[in-house]
Amino acid sequence: MNSRMQKLIRQFDDDGYIVIKLDNAKALIDEVNSDVERLIQSGEYKTNSKIYSYNSSPRIVESWKYSEAAKKLAFNQQIIEFLSEYFRAVPLPFSTINFLRSTEQPLHSDYIHFGTIPHFRLAAAWIALEDIDPSSGPLQIVPGSHKKPAMCFSDLGLKSAVSLGDVKRNYTMYEEFVREDVEKSGLLVESPQLYCGDVIIWSANLLHGSPNCLDNRLSRRSQVTHYHFSETEVFYNPSFSNIRNQHYVKRNVEFISI
Repeated sequence: MNSRMQKLIRQFDDDGYIVIKLDNAKALIDEVNSDVERLIQSGEYKTNSKIYSYNSSPRIVESWKYSEAAKKLAFNQQIIEFLSEYFRAVPLPFSTINFLRSTEQPLHSDYIHFGTIPHFRLAAAWIALEDIDPSSGPLQIVPGSHKKPAMCFSDLGLKSAVSLGDVKRNYTMYEEFVREDVEKSGLLVESPQLYCGDVIIWSANLLHGSPNCLDNRLSRRSQVTHYHFSETEVFYNPSFSNIRNQHYVKRNVEFISI
């Protein structure tokens, strides 16, 4: 392992994220943007659940099924190399989401959506597909927040969801808890300046979001890919599970293949 990789791994341990510049990625990024634009024009695309939507800008999920370029971006060699070194396992991409504008989503952890046994076998890579305007609702992260223990809705006095209405109610209360907890903890909220081809890779439990958007008319084109890892025993849905009671409702995971 070279010294640069060692430095990145230390930073990932300490802060819960790293930012790197993808090499020779412009042509592929242009292709992703073109493919996404065609999807938008066709109207034949899948969006995420309205439970996790905060404005009218669609989040295109599973773009990898329609765009070879989006799939190639999910398997970017630099991203895969870092994740392989850090987790000492094979990264398994399973979700792509393409954004046109800011989500305006409050701070949250990906681990509240995608649980694993062993815990925290999850990471994400968020790639800027254009220079990100600071007024467009850029990504915010909370360095060090990944060191907090895995959150369970029961920790907030909530019962595991049995309906989508329960999921929405519980998640709204979770978002409010996170907001108050960050304020009380004294942790800093940062917004790295990201340019086209920059990628921020974060760990499973790092708090992130984009709650502050000055001008939601501005584009903020980006693609995030989520990764699980080999040698993971269980994939579970935290909304319907209770990890304190070791009750896990399993998720069916469709991994992306080249």
